[in-house]
Amino acid sequence: PQWQARAPRGLRAVGVERDSGDYRWDIIKYNMEPLHFVDALWWGGQLPSMVVMHQPHRSEHSFDLQGQVYLDCGCRSLLISSSLIRQEERGWWVGVFHHNHGDRAWDSTAVCVFRMEELQDPTCVYFTHFYTGTNCVQSIKKSPTLIHSGLVAVYGTVVLNQIVLFLGTDDGQLLKAVLNEDMKSNCPEILYEIEEETSIFPKLRLDPVDSNYIYLFSANKVRRIPVANCGRYVSEQECLSAKDPYCGWCSLNQRCTLKENCTRSNSTKGWFNISHAPDKDLKILLRFPARNQVCTPSFMHHINIHSIEPLWISTLGKSEITVKGENFTHASGIKLILTGSSGCKQEIIKVRNVINDTQMTFALPPMRKEAKSVCIQADGRKCSPPVTLHYVSLPACFGITPNTSWISHATEGKVVDMIFKVETTFVPCVKLHYHPDPVFINYQLHTELDPDLELKIYVSLKVINFVCSEISVLRLCFPSLLVAFIVTRYKSKELTRKQSQQLELLEYEIRKEIREGFAELQMDELDVVDSFGTVPFLDYKHFAIRTFFPESGGFASIFSEDMPQSRDQTRKDESFNMLHALICNKNFLVTLIHTLEKQKNFSVKDRCLFASFLTIALQTKLVYLTHILEVLTKDLMEQSSNVQPKLLLRRTESVVEKLLTNWMSVCLSGFLRETIGEPFYLLVTTLNQKINKGPVDAITCKALYTLNEDWLLWQVSEFKTVTVNVIFEKIPENESGDICQTIQVNVLDCDTIGQTKEKSLQAFLNKNGFPYGLQLDEIGLELVSEEQQRELLDIDGSSEMMEDGIRKLNTIAHYKVTVCFINGCLFFAFCCLDVDYSDEHCHLILPDSEANKDMKGSGHKGKQKFKVKEMYLTKLLSTKVAIHSVVENLFRSIWSLPNNKAPVAIKYFFDFLDAQAESKRITDPDVVHIWKTNSLPLRFWVNILKNPQFVFDVKKTSHIDGCLSVIAQAFMDAFSLAEQTMGKEAPTNKLLYAKDIPLYKKEVKAYYKAIRDLPPLTTSEVEEFLTQESKKHENEFNEEVALMEIYRYIVKYYDEIVSKLERERGFEEVQKQLQQVKALFDEKKKCKWV
Repeated sequence: PQWQARAPRGLRAVGVERDSGDYRWDIIKYNMEPLHFVDALWWGGQLPSMVVMHQPHRSEHSFDLQGQVYLDCGCRSLLISSSLIRQEERGWWVGVFHHNHGDRAWDSTAVCVFRMEELQDPTCVYFTHFYTGTNCVQSIKKSPTLIHSGLVAVYGTVVLNQIVLFLGTDDGQLLKAVLNEDMKSNCPEILYEIEEETSIFPKLRLDPVDSNYIYLFSANKVRRIPVANCGRYVSEQECLSAKDPYCGWCSLNQRCTLKENCTRSNSTKGWFNISHAPDKDLKILLRFPARNQVCTPSFMHHINIHSIEPLWISTLGKSEITVKGENFTHASGIKLILTGSSGCKQEIIKVRNVINDTQMTFALPPMRKEAKSVCIQADGRKCSPPVTLHYVSLPACFGITPNTSWISHATEGKVVDMIFKVETTFVPCVKLHYHPDPVFINYQLHTELDPDLELKIYVSLKVINFVCSEISVLRLCFPSLLVAFIVTRYKSKELTRKQSQQLELLEYEIRKEIREGFAELQMDELDVVDSFGTVPFLDYKHFAIRTFFPESGGFASIFSEDMPQSRDQTRKDESFNMLHALICNKNFLVTLIHTLEKQKNFSVKDRCLFASFLTIALQTKLVYLTHILEVLTKDLMEQSSNVQPKLLLRRTESVVEKLLTNWMSVCLSGFLRETIGEPFYLLVTTLNQKINKGPVDAITCKALYTLNEDWLLWQVSEFKTVTVNVIFEKIPENESGDICQTIQVNVLDCDTIGQTKEKSLQAFLNKNGFPYGLQLDEIGLELVSEEQQRELLDIDGSSEMMEDGIRKLNTIAHYKVTVCFINGCLFFAFCCLDVDYSDEHCHLILPDSEANKDMKGSGHKGKQKFKVKEMYLTKLLSTKVAIHSVVENLFRSIWSLPNNKAPVAIKYFFDFLDAQAESKRITDPDVVHIWKTNSLPLRFWVNILKNPQFVFDVKKTSHIDGCLSVIAQAFMDAFSLAEQTMGKEAPTNKLLYAKDIPLYKKEVKAYYKAIRDLPPLTTSEVEEFLTQESKKHENEFNEEVALMEIYRYIVKYYDEIVSKLERERGFEEVQKQLQQVKALFDEKKKCKWV
């Protein structure tokens, strides 16, 4: 496809004039964003007909060129190098693509091959944006032909009807890969390695005179490298088994050679390779990779991998690498799987030694230099998440300092050779020279000049090339051959005295922290605010959108738009009416869903989106939607993937699983608002209260009081509470408000000004029951007294500047604000403060360079007080105790039956699961328990507990998210049937609720039993409930938007759907309806209505 020279508005080109007067265009920019030129290629013409470039940051300001195509190589879009391969009228374009992130992982780069016909007729992908609407973006997505780390160059050619790729890496390797008919690569061969490991330039070229050589370009040299190493194959079998189109067996010379190197090679009987073997039976040596053994899954504890060390080893391998994690002693068949370049054989390594439950070792074999994927597999289960292991070159030695020593240390002469031992290989280094030992002469005692210097020892050095810096105990150095060694007792005594003082101080700090932590657990009580005002529930529409589309995007914005008040359902467009009638055909809808799920590129994200669109489209037909849910759930139980019934509904990998989540959200929205909402909001409020009672770092959001160890602020210094009187001025827009209000607010002296404003706004809300009316960034603070009037800011000219240019945020203590009286108080002023703090700022957690500097408020001079994280783990328990009653109240609100009556949706679906288990003759009660747990607590309640912003109009901070994750984990542990045996080394997040879980488990089992013992619901009762819920949600959503998205999926897989309908009986009328729907939408598309 041609890239036209038409430049859109904002495109700028910078040119440099040549001597001849014309211009050379160096940089192309659009809105000051550079476009990186990669390549220019000739295809079917004399001018460059294809220009390859990439735009580093695709944004709404990016421009489009006529004929452009966006390429994607296995989720890699950053293009590094390209090459055009020709064979008569056929052509292929090859590109090296890189991940957008900069790490050098084992799969960071990949090669994709595109047929030129694909580039001339790309696929049109529709992309919907909230502002610009639906656009057609021409793009091609390819699966990688070859995955390898560090690729930077590619050149392709055709040899004997086989595509051969030459690849360069950023560490100086030249690789060769041969592609088969399916465009899959063999294991790449290393043709050449640059000793200095300098990166290869993106362009590779064959020698135009002799195509058996290729030019390799690097930083300081151009190398001419043979395209094949045929000589390394000794026998005929090895030569032909290599499948290298360049190499063949020369029967005249009885060796493997290039065709040009074989005498009388023009005769087919003299030289032959795998592409045209002679008429005789050849014994070709084929190597097949060993198949992984499929083990029967074990129901023991699944292992967890925390770290693998080291991840950088030499090409000689490593006799011992250490893997740390959990549950190693409970697992069997543990092995390590090494995966290199695609096409290469995997290496499966058995465990060498399981040291204990958390540590084991492996021995890695020698490998060639590259980055590999490494994962751990046990019990035949899925491999652990892969990490990158780097095989690197052997270490090199260039020198040693010092390179001389005394002769008394030598055992093999005056000059010895130094060598390194790497595994079983020795690497030569340098020579070490030994010199004669110093000779003692005499000593003198001097006390009259300096009482601290008690003894001087004089020695003679018989070698004059030693300098003072080479003698570590030297105190005085003279040009003569005499050197004085000064021995002092005073320095040793001084050091011992300082160490004793530091140890005493450390002991005092530890005792103090432990005693304060104990006292806090016994005496501290959190004053829970009962009058927190009206619970800020979201309306049903926004609640449903946030649960249907948890990842905020364009769909959430479109469905959030308000519908017209007088919307006539009968005036729907004919095409949407017919499509709605079509999906209301149960047989068609079930067939459609099963057909879509069988498509390989119908991803998990597509399944979730389709389920959410379907829920919105059938929002007013919940009875029908429930029938569909029943049918799909039964089909899921029958799938071969669910031979293990306990795994049913555990994940969200199918349409029905997401559909169940949405159905629960719709049917339980009323129960959530009426019964669970208030205790849940009380938990969020109480948790925020407890967190803000202690210091919170404004940069990292870590706090002294938390439930999650990862968010524990243990580097905090001493702090105290300051009570300030805050005057809230009247808001000009609020005519009915008071003139002003004065409210006492408790803040900490280590709080920033922004944190002080947040606490002041919360105090206003607690007192009045409604918010102040202005946002945080719309207000400011001023300190007013008889002496001064000063605006308080997080950063101003008085901010403390620390090392490396890092500025510390201002606090209440920085402005010396103590107990505030009426004549000197804080008041709100109307101003705008919007500061984005970066890594150049700090608050309570000081930068590493300041760890040993004096801290203000530390109470003593010298180094920073010694802090140990484990000393503050009692703060986790203190936080848990403070909110424990609120957490238990919330849990019991969820798994209790008010008035001995369960919500209709829960009773109905649990009875449905019981009936299915009975029909399948499942007698194990644990299976039904797990089904119910996966369908309700795991699929709905945990999602709500971790995301209060789904239910309330609140902002969830990352710290609150970490604390709610601990609570949600305890909630799920209560529903688990596995017995938890935790030791002292168990994570604190698990230990925190370890004693409460057994009681919760008993309550959960009683809850499940109570629901089962309730009288079964009649069909009319269920349908009446669903009909009432449907009426509540009429006109809530724009159903036409959901139907349009469903139609996009139907069009995308139209041929597959029609083919499925044709194979099934009784769908003749449905096929006609589907064709009519497509014809109507096609007609509208021509008119540009959709």
